[in-house]
Amino acid sequence: MPWNSLMDRMMKELHAQGKTIDDIAEVLKRVPIHLVPASKAAHALGEYFSEINSNPDFVDEERRLRIFPYHDNFTKCSHGNNLCSPNMCKVSYCFTTYVI
Repeated sequence: MPWNSLMDRMMKELHAQGKTIDDIAEVLKRVPIHLVPASKAAHALGEYFSEINSNPDFVDEERRLRIFPYHDNFTKCSHGNNLCSPNMCKVSYCFTTYVI
């Protein structure tokens, strides 16, 4: 199962167990986010990002966090690169191309 679908299913399960979007938000506030230090390290090595694409999400009418893929193609990378996973492939280039 693709990561996005799994996370969406897990959010549904948490909601069914009585967890609220506020409960999830509180937990996420305590999770270390490594994007900023990783971006600074890449910049120090001369790597630059023109944009960052993320997977779409929203809170539905039941106040449940929903997570979706950036695009619906889970069988192959959208630009034919066999080196990256479909989940990480964003439009015409791969996130994994930029990771050192």
